[in-house]
Amino acid sequence: MLLNYILIDPNPVQRLHLLQFLKKISSLHLKAEFSNAVDAHNFLNYNTVDIIFLSAKLPVYSGFDFIEKLCDPNEIILLTEQPKDALRAFEVGLTDCIAPPYSLKRMEKAVERVQSKIKTSLQTKKEEVQNIEIKHNLTTEKIPTANIKWVEAMGDYVKVITSKKNYLVLSTMKAFLDKLPDNQFIRIHKSFIINLNKVVNYTASSVNIDGTELPVSRNRKKDFRQTISQF
Repeated sequence: MLLNYILIDPNPVQRLHLLQFLKKISSLHLKAEFSNAVDAHNFLNYNTVDIIFLSAKLPVYSGFDFIEKLCDPNEIILLTEQPKDALRAFEVGLTDCIAPPYSLKRMEKAVERVQSKIKTSLQTKKEEVQNIEIKHNLTTEKIPTANIKWVEAMGDYVKVITSKKNYLVLSTMKAFLDKLPDNQFIRIHKSFIINLNKVVNYTASSVNIDGTELPVSRNRKKDFRQTISQF
């Protein structure tokens, strides 16, 4: 996992010293370095990074002032000589706080902590139940996409087959497919969209979902095979 980072420290000698350590960590990629929070903040208005190595002591406004001005959450590793900053860093939820003398081993440990947090966050998002809003019988209902087995074209409507019940929704197949997670659903026929998680088995021309055989059209066969082989 390659992590983009910026370094914010007012001391050019210390910045150079820190960069020598950080360059030795293969999972890191330097996006920019700054001597003050103002320039760093302007940079982050148009760019995204994974980690910010941030000195607590900065001109114009401090490292903690800079943190308060951030619009998007970032993994921040605070660099400070003050023991009291470590407690404040913990209170505001910073990833880590490092005091001098700096060492490669300590930097690596901080980066590993960031990697662990990012992996946990990605896994949590993956496991979260995704919902889709559908209008059915003059009401709007949220249903988990994980419950959808397949979607079938029915003229101006689509029929949504789920593990609990079926829904008739006014929609085109394309419009409905656009609402679904593209890594989980695929159109196998002009009349069918399937949930890849529900596939029991398949042949060259059909897909079995809970005992129901659905056709795979000739012009979508290649895409289906490639997608399900990587799923």
